[in-house]
Amino acid sequence: MSSEHKGKHPPQFVFEMIVAEAARAFLEDRAPAEDIAQGLAEKFATLYDIEGLAEDILKGVERFLVFIDSVEISDVDLLLAQFVWYVANYENLNTARKKKGLFANPLKGRPKDPSRVFNAASSLKSYTYAMGAKKAPMRPMEWKPEDEIDFEQVFSLLYPPKEEEGEQPLEA
Repeated sequence: MSSEHKGKHPPQFVFEMIVAEAARAFLEDRAPAEDIAQGLAEKFATLYDIEGLAEDILKGVERFLVFIDSVEISDVDLLLAQFVWYVANYENLNTARKKKGLFANPLKGRPKDPSRVFNAASSLKSYTYAMGAKKAPMRPMEWKPEDEIDFEQVFSLLYPPKEEEGEQPLEA
C-alpha cells in the first residue's frame, strides 16, 4: 500500500459494489470466497487503503449469502447485478446519486467505517424488499458496466476485460 492512500478507504457505495460482485463470483464457483475477497481487495489497492478490506469483503459476502438464503429469490445473480447498478446510481431508494460533485469526487477515499459490513447487508436487504414490492429503481435492460463512465475507475476493476482475468485470446 502506498502512503498516498493510507486511511483512505472505499466509500460505502463502492464497498457495497465490491461485496456484491464478490458474492456473484462465489456463487458462480469462480474461486473460493477467500481468494475472491483477496483478489478484489488487491485490485483496489491502486485507489484505496486496503487494510482489512479482504476480511470485510468476506464478512460482507457471508452476510449477503445468509440473507439471500433466508428469502425466496428466483435469480440471485440478477438481484446482485441489479444491486451493483442501484448503488452506483442511487444513494437510497428515492435519491439519485450525484456522480460529479462540485467540490468533491464521490470516489474519493474516506476514513474506514467500522460498520460498513452491516451497512452493506442492510442496503441489500432494503433494495431486495423494495424490488419485491416493485418500489425500487430497476436497471435498464441495455445497461452494461462499461456504460458507467463517471465511475470508470471502479467498474474497470470490478469488470476487467476478459484477457485480464486470465483468459487467453483465441489465436487464428
